[in-house]
Amino acid sequence: MSPLVPVREIAHLRLALPTHDRWVGELTWVPVSATEIHLACRYYPLAIRFDGPKPMLGLIVDQRYIMQPLLDAAGTWRGAYRPIGVRCFPFVAPRIGDDPLDDILISADSKYVSETAGISIIDKAGRPDRLLNELHRLFRLLQRAQESFAGILDQYLIGSLLVPLANANTDQTLYVIDPQRLLHLEPAAFGAMARHGFLGVDVAVACLFSLQTLRPEYRPKGAGTPRPSMPSVSIVPNMTAIDDLPLVLDDSELISLRYIDAMRAEN
Repeated sequence: MSPLVPVREIAHLRLALPTHDRWVGELTWVPVSATEIHLACRYYPLAIRFDGPKPMLGLIVDQRYIMQPLLDAAGTWRGAYRPIGVRCFPFVAPRIGDDPLDDILISADSKYVSETAGISIIDKAGRPDRLLNELHRLFRLLQRAQESFAGILDQYLIGSLLVPLANANTDQTLYVIDPQRLLHLEPAAFGAMARHGFLGVDVAVACLFSLQTLRPEYRPKGAGTPRPSMPSVSIVPNMTAIDDLPLVLDDSELISLRYIDAMRAEN
């Protein structure tokens, strides 16, 4: 792999992504932002990496592992949602400061830059162009999210809620939430998880929900398949369908209409 260099060193070049989206096949996992997690978990499996100084939460975007196709026959993106991590490709930003030209990195010999074709990286005054400023904003979102996720991902590891991605053949070790372990977690453990905030429970539920987008052969052992009565986009395998629960909705008035009429008369 060629070394990464700050964009400042290749600022005289232009960003030249191909007209098709087949380059997405170069990606396996991308970090996720807290601003997109609830939408993204409907289309991509959430997975955790521990190969850096802090655990990181992200999305599996490798077609081998995802149920729905990301591209059509012409190689054009057909996914319902394009994650932030995909939008930032082919750039990376390990640390975000105040200067996009120094913070954002790219491979020194990237095939996605050109001397003549593509989008300008800097403007005529040598300042970051609008594209680079937008990338910088997106990378900052990802960085802030990963900082907030790190502590709760450690909780999942300590609570033995994580298992390696089954049958995976990737360069990275990815972990997912084990549905059975989460569903049998003691109430006290859930309480401890939510003691200082609800983010830990919120992310765990999103991780659990996202398993439906993972091909069955890669799901944790025992996760099973959705019940026949449940739609394909329903929640994680083996969870009870809401229609099967003996629930009754109270359709009575929260506030009596006659009280509302009385208040109107007084005014």
